[in-house]
Amino acid sequence: MKARKYENVEFVINHSTDEMKLSLVWKKGGLYLSLSGLFLTDGNTWYELPVKELENITVVSDTPPKIRLKIPQLDIMISGERAEKLLALRHFLLPYISGDEPDSELKALLRFWGIGIKDAPILSKLLKIDEETIEKLITESKDRGYIDGNGEITPAGNRMFSDEVNMVGGEG
Repeated sequence: MKARKYENVEFVINHSTDEMKLSLVWKKGGLYLSLSGLFLTDGNTWYELPVKELENITVVSDTPPKIRLKIPQLDIMISGERAEKLLALRHFLLPYISGDEPDSELKALLRFWGIGIKDAPILSKLLKIDEETIEKLITESKDRGYIDGNGEITPAGNRMFSDEVNMVGGEG
């Protein structure tokens, strides 16, 4: 697994069924991003979060910054050091829950682009879109002025996320 550390966090994973509820204690560790998804670790154990199964992502509090990920039978609370990092993660993951908004494919591409994933074959696998369409989305992003000649997201690209934490140029 090749993963990149995203944030130092504290987390708790709650597992529940109709018959039982199991809560782990809060653990200090790290949140990692990889091509296959999200991972939490306390330094000893790695927990993979099945992003494809995300049902909901909510902001629980800004101070301390805390988000909740809901996956079937799992409720994961993550508290980080910086609210803007967790909010950016939330907005990055939202397309996995609802992909029917206008320009959702373009926004999803820009989200990955903003964290440094710019390779068309990898984007194709992550977004489950053929490479030809990925190339068209990249061209469209450049034509619309969302990506500049240096391959960076522009202020116009950031405006695609007007209600969200900007991927580039925001706090961080």
